Amino acid sequence: MAQAAGQALFWMVSMSALACSACDKASSPPVAGAEPGLTSGASASAAPASGPSGPLPAAIVPAPRPEIRWRRVRHETFDAPFAEPQAWTEDVYGDASPWNVDVFDDDGAYFRDAGGPAFDEELASFRSFRKSFSYGQDGWLTVELYGRDEDKDGVPESGGHFTSESGQAVLRSARHTDAGILRTTAPLPSRYRLRVTVSGVEFGGAQDGSFSYGGKINGYDGGESAGPWRLSAGNKKAPPATTDNGVYFLCIVDYPRAAPHNNVFIHHHRKVVLDTDNNSWQGRSWSKILRPGAKVPEEDGSMWAGLVFLRGDDFGNDRVGNGFVSWTAAGFVEDPVFADKYLPGERYVFTIERDGLGYTLSIEGRFAYGGEQKYEARRAFEGSPPIWHYNQTAEEGPQGRHNQRRKVGGKEIETWPAGAGYPDVMLLGDPHINYYEGAARYDDLELWLPEGP
Repeated sequence: MAQAAGQALFWMVSMSALACSACDKASSPPVAGAEPGLTSGASASAAPASGPSGPLPAAIVPAPRPEIRWRRVRHETFDAPFAEPQAWTEDVYGDASPWNVDVFDDDGAYFRDAGGPAFDEELASFRSFRKSFSYGQDGWLTVELYGRDEDKDGVPESGGHFTSESGQAVLRSARHTDAGILRTTAPLPSRYRLRVTVSGVEFGGAQDGSFSYGGKINGYDGGESAGPWRLSAGNKKAPPATTDNGVYFLCIVDYPRAAPHNNVFIHHHRKVVLDTDNNSWQGRSWSKILRPGAKVPEEDGSMWAGLVFLRGDDFGNDRVGNGFVSWTAAGFVEDPVFADKYLPGERYVFTIERDGLGYTLSIEGRFAYGGEQKYEARRAFEGSPPIWHYNQTAEEGPQGRHNQRRKVGGKEIETWPAGAGYPDVMLLGDPHINYYEGAARYDDLELWLPEGP
């Protein structure tokens, strides 16, 4: 509770210093078709208001989206330069590392157990370096960068970077081992709305039906490996990274110091996410698009835009992460089926809202199939299935109802114990240190909070 009180104080103090001219107002409009049934037939709005050990707390029983009067308290235009320090700090791993979190860390027990000596050998073949510095009014944002030192001379050959160009934050990951994110410095309060505009997305995808063009393969030079962390099932050798390239438009994760990590780690820590992953392997793709008005989704791995809610009823696959529920114009699906495709050269507005009872995600812009659209979807915390680690405090949580005891990396873990709370921390950018290569532009990042107490 002390942590939650500290978070509230941070935002209250920050808000009190704002001029009235920054307090734009808006209310939460109703979401048409909010919480429709899943395509499997399970109705999200009809989720049971009880768990295996009794009634759910009243605060998390599935409920309609409440009306909230919002005021804007932060508006980052990215006109100021990024004061990136020259020196890198080596991440030496282990409990002493500021970036240490759990068994899926970059030197985590899961990888040491699953990868064996081959993993240890590859991890020791390079050094990892990071930069962390504040940005924006009162330092409300933090930049987290990662670079890999392949020749182990103490200086990364490359690294992720943000630069301010024409009033935009330009993210560049020149190599797939580069990474860079913007995050909120303090965990977010219980109710908030985040909004950002994204353009100039150049993280792979197909052109004229082909993922190979301009001397690149899905945006990569070719030959990149996802190792040492992305272990193939039953195979100690890591797959190529070129199969997947993408970027996070806006995301909420469940741990305080959000920073770039291996993709397996990130996949276990998302609550909700607006992202894309351009994927192709031997002419096939794992993702599909359900065009507005269509009844059957089409296999398509290029430039999809996803509204994704991570599943809280099952920890999922250790190697891949939690399963998820995705929104389409026909309703929610429990498969990698997405609503539409973004277009090169277009600008899109991405929004995540937490209203105290659920999350609302939206994407607005001109799409490949739907034209000018605002795609929007809301799910209650305890929908069917519930949203992963939605509770910021133990008191608002499911009291152990979704907890699982698992053995990961030779260690017994509890996935969602009764006494746990999980902060909401925003990140955007390229969070993967073994995938993703390209560039994107971010602008007009806004934080809105409710009026009054």
